[in-house]
Amino acid sequence: MLAVAACSSGTHQASPTTTQPPPSTTAAPNPDVIPPVITVAYVNAVLAVLNHIYGNATRTLRATHEVNADVKADLRAIFNDPLYSQQVEGATLSLQGAINNVRPTAGDGLTVVKSLITASPVCIFVETTTTLSAVLVHTTPTAASEYYELAPKQHGSDPGDLNPTPWSFAFNVAYLTPTKVQSQCAA
Repeated sequence: MLAVAACSSGTHQASPTTTQPPPSTTAAPNPDVIPPVITVAYVNAVLAVLNHIYGNATRTLRATHEVNADVKADLRAIFNDPLYSQQVEGATLSLQGAINNVRPTAGDGLTVVKSLITASPVCIFVETTTTLSAVLVHTTPTAASEYYELAPKQHGSDPGDLNPTPWSFAFNVAYLTPTKVQSQCAA
């Protein structure tokens, strides 16, 4: 505005100098296909899909108050052994009261990569942060350190094709105090 005002005497013409960046032509990563180079954006896209399937299991659990076949199918589609068994056990325990802290019309959790520690076509290990404000009625303490390992889906674990990605959760740990965890991917 100052440049236009200084040239308003009629002897100079001001031309606009605002430069806008060109529109982005980069497509969002396809979480259903392992790219040649695994990036944070790709892992975030995979985590969004897995969180949505987990959200489906949570919404069904909240609505039915039982660990039914649909809940188990959703969990099986995204958790490799032994995490799958732990998730079914956790879902069962949540029916003793914790499920009541889930919104009746819960959204999905949002997990975002803080650090991509290991990335290969057979194993991804990341440090993340998860926000559950769309899921929970009352917030719970946020993990200071949270880690996930993604591994290829186990054969036969997703007969309903609920999980379009090639990945499942193979390891997860969260700490309330900052804690470093070594990559769980085999060397």
